[in-house]
Amino acid sequence: MTAYQQYQQQFVQDVLDAPAQTGRAGMLPYLQALLDALPYYGDPDLESIHRGVLSTVLQVNMANNAISAQPDDNGFGYFSSYSYHGPFSGYADAFFHNRAHTAASDAVAAGVQAQNAQLNAGWWQGYVLTLLTDAARQAASLSLDTAKLTTDLANRNAAFLPALTASYLATLQNAYDPTASALRALTSAGQLDQARTELTDSLTAGQFTANINAAISMGGDSTNAAVWFLYNLWVTLKTLGCANVDAQIQALQSAGLTVPGQVGPNAWWNGGYTTWYVPLAGPDVAGATAGVLTAGMPESEITTYASDPPPPPVYRDFSATNGYSQSLCLWGPLNVYLPPDTSCLGAGTGVLMADGSVKAIEDIEIGDKVMSDNGTGTVALVEKPGRLGRTLYSVNGLQAFATSGHPFRAADGPGPRRRAVDPWNLIDAVPTMVADGVGALVTGVELEAIGPEGGETIVVREVTPHPPDGLPEGQAVYDLVVDNGARGHAVYYVGGPQTFLAVDSETADPLYDSASTVAVVAAMDAALESARQHVKDPGTALPGILARLDPIGLRKAGGAARAAPNLGVPRPELPGPAYYLRDGAWDPHASALEIHLVRHYGRMFRRQCATGWRAGTGRPSPNDRFTVCVQDVELLGDVPIDPDADFELELGVRGWTYTEDLVRRLTIPTNGKNSRWHLTPDAVVDFGRIHQRVEPAALVGSLHLGGTLLAQFRTSITEETLSAVSVEHFLFDVNGKVVGRIAIDQRRVRSADFVLERTRAKNWTTRDAWSVAIGTGRQLGKRLAALVETV
Repeated sequence: MTAYQQYQQQFVQDVLDAPAQTGRAGMLPYLQALLDALPYYGDPDLESIHRGVLSTVLQVNMANNAISAQPDDNGFGYFSSYSYHGPFSGYADAFFHNRAHTAASDAVAAGVQAQNAQLNAGWWQGYVLTLLTDAARQAASLSLDTAKLTTDLANRNAAFLPALTASYLATLQNAYDPTASALRALTSAGQLDQARTELTDSLTAGQFTANINAAISMGGDSTNAAVWFLYNLWVTLKTLGCANVDAQIQALQSAGLTVPGQVGPNAWWNGGYTTWYVPLAGPDVAGATAGVLTAGMPESEITTYASDPPPPPVYRDFSATNGYSQSLCLWGPLNVYLPPDTSCLGAGTGVLMADGSVKAIEDIEIGDKVMSDNGTGTVALVEKPGRLGRTLYSVNGLQAFATSGHPFRAADGPGPRRRAVDPWNLIDAVPTMVADGVGALVTGVELEAIGPEGGETIVVREVTPHPPDGLPEGQAVYDLVVDNGARGHAVYYVGGPQTFLAVDSETADPLYDSASTVAVVAAMDAALESARQHVKDPGTALPGILARLDPIGLRKAGGAARAAPNLGVPRPELPGPAYYLRDGAWDPHASALEIHLVRHYGRMFRRQCATGWRAGTGRPSPNDRFTVCVQDVELLGDVPIDPDADFELELGVRGWTYTEDLVRRLTIPTNGKNSRWHLTPDAVVDFGRIHQRVEPAALVGSLHLGGTLLAQFRTSITEETLSAVSVEHFLFDVNGKVVGRIAIDQRRVRSADFVLERTRAKNWTTRDAWSVAIGTGRQLGKRLAALVETV
């Protein structure tokens, strides 16, 4: 029995004993049954049922737009069109084909809307699209617009929280059988009014007030249990028909009961007490999709060729890998989270040259000398992708116009090293910048700059958007790759006419993690020439092509590389600037291939190479162990970090009926290979033996720093999640804002292999990592080359 269950039993007993202590008759049997049935704090059954009802509400409101096949494609002398010929009429039918209204889901939807009329069917429809997109992102490893996705998750959660208690009350009345049965019995007996009076009287008698006050003053588990019990008492009074619960709470306060503000008058009903609830995310709807998230989608292809005489069209039926997820997120009418393009600077941006002059960025050429943070820097490459209708932003009216993800250097200090209007865009695109922190570029922050008096900093007073209204199509944006003779990211300065801001190239630092760099280079070497020959527009086509690769197969390829290392294979050479030139000009294929390989697979490469741990899947065995490999924690740079305090990650398994809740704690130091905003523990957490068949359960995690709760997440444990690739879960702070993400790999491991695999991980070397990098990178590159050659 957990501590929370013990506290709950004591509090219930205090209420049940009150009548006898005052000389009154005993409590109504059905009321006693109702109080005994109230869930304890963290009850996994209650959590699962409540979230399940919410999932049902979401599913029945999912839009059922017709499913779209992948977009038409054309290249050098061919044109291909696609059509969907699967069994589903629309997206709701595909992902939630077993969806159906229930009495509980209808009651929850009605209760929530009564609390806030705007939380109607249309609102739920938007919420489920956000959650399903997150589920598809996790299951199919899709690259999406993380900033928009996290903003929508936070905003939907914020709108829902004031109605959280209404959803909870409807769940207790209709779905949580212990309380629902007791309430039905009270109603059938016509004893609601009597039960309400008895409960109100009991709360002012006996030891209830003294014991609750003592529990609240103790802190920790006792306080959590006491606050939760008070919350449930107020909910119970409302279910019993109390017309003014707030007045009852005030009367109890006047009689000496300590009532924390979060469950005080008005607050308890209107979203004041939400810390027991983890915001909804992709896993809350993923379990209902019956494998469709990773299913192949049946399509037909018709390809015609331009030749004289023209050959007959070629017809082909095939299954698109992760097709339903790609159709939802990338191809169809619901694709509201398309990934952003690479970040750059717009025409008219002034660049500070080494001689002190200023030159427009569109006029910069390879070999030009610019001012850099290490003195003079030489422009090694000028990248010129399309603006593609993007808004540009300027700071304090300076002549620097940046896309939302372009990195500006922050002033020296304890905060993040870089700032961007859209920090998630930058974090996704350049993983190597996460470690030093990427925060939001907003008013009040300080940026590194060069002014009339030399080196200085400026405070951001305004960030001005410049929409692309009226600009001609095909306008380019620009980024410079600068060689200043130093390791890491090189700075150049933009703006003018008097003050210039320090910016980075939006390129990954190849020295940050050598193994993942080797993997990217190996993939590029294998795929670049095919991409040049077969991909007409790499900037727009490559993301969709990369999304068609099977991440499960790539994970298995990494496992095979561990089992049979390529120790005799030479490491590929790191490419220099010439690698990105073709016929003396910038090669968009090489640049786009690197950018999208890093964005889509850079993190996967790091995780594949970082440790020798290779958790097996295989057929279930009675001696299997449940393990979680914690691989990455990425935090936004605006999260305050104490460099002298270690992180602690608490992981708990909830819902396995044959055991008490399992809790494990992992300390993650901020020194050594771990940085402040990018933690890479690569640690295996063992939860011990599991049954041959995994019963659905939940993995709940909370990240603490210096004893303070920083963020939390919640995901499912099912047979499907145990065979998935490493999955990134968003981390929510106590206010429901997304402040980071954690990558975990759930695995079933045979006990006989457990010690062997742990020993392998402990003895893992850099040479082993490079070997896996070469094998995995080449495998991906070959698959990508084969894929583009069939397009």
